[in-house]
Amino acid sequence: MPMNVLFIHQNFPAQFKFLAPALAAQGHRVVGMTMEKTSVQEWQGVQIVPYAANRKPTPGIHPWVSDLEMRVIRAEACFRAALQL
Repeated sequence: MPMNVLFIHQNFPAQFKFLAPALAAQGHRVVGMTMEKTSVQEWQGVQIVPYAANRKPTPGIHPWVSDLEMRVIRAEACFRAALQL
């Protein structure tokens, strides 16, 4: 029975460069979400879904939380793109 497989990596395919196409070749629906700017919609049988953060971290935010804020901004962008699937 075919599965739906979603890989999320800001630089997809990254460490999934062999696994994702192998799963697609077996007949599974495979989607890779990436923050890389690309016009490619399919790669080796894998559907490519780009996503982008819609804002930058808050200027002047405390340095201890700036990395956390950027990761939350990226996560929200990924979440919104996933909802479109």
